This record gives sequence, C-alpha cells and structure tokens, in this order.
Amino acid sequence: MRIAKKNEMKITLIIMVLVMTLVVTFVIVSVNFGYHEGFIGKWMKSWGLSFIVALPVVMIIMPAIKRVLSNYVVD
Repeated sequence: MRIAKKNEMKITLIIMVLVMTLVVTFVIVSVNFGYHEGFIGKWMKSWGLSFIVALPVVMIIMPAIKRVLSNYVVD
C-alpha cells in the first residue's frame, strides 16, 4: 500500500494518537482500578473516549504548532 505525501502527516498523527492514548489509558486505568475482572472493558472504554477526544484536538492544534515553530526554525 502506498501513501500519498499529502496524507503522510494525517496518517502519522492518527497512529501517534492511537498509540499514545492506548498507553496512557492503560497506565491510568491500571493505576486507578488495578487488574481485575472487567479491566479490559474499562480500558477499552477509556481508550475509545480518549481517542475520540484526542484525535480532533491534535488535528486542529498540530498545524498551528507547525506555523508557530516555522517562524523559529533555522536552516
């Protein structure tokens, strides 16, 4: 499968958000509730909600961050 250059950043952000929310929700759910029956269900519910919130936030904020940083990047 080939990915068009114009979609590279979007796909990268989606994968990054997916991995980060999986890891963070795993840690938080395990610390707050421990490993018991129903852990996976609680974790997946937390992950789904966090992914739904985080993805649009990152898609909106990342271009703004890139614009601001481009003013300070030196070749």
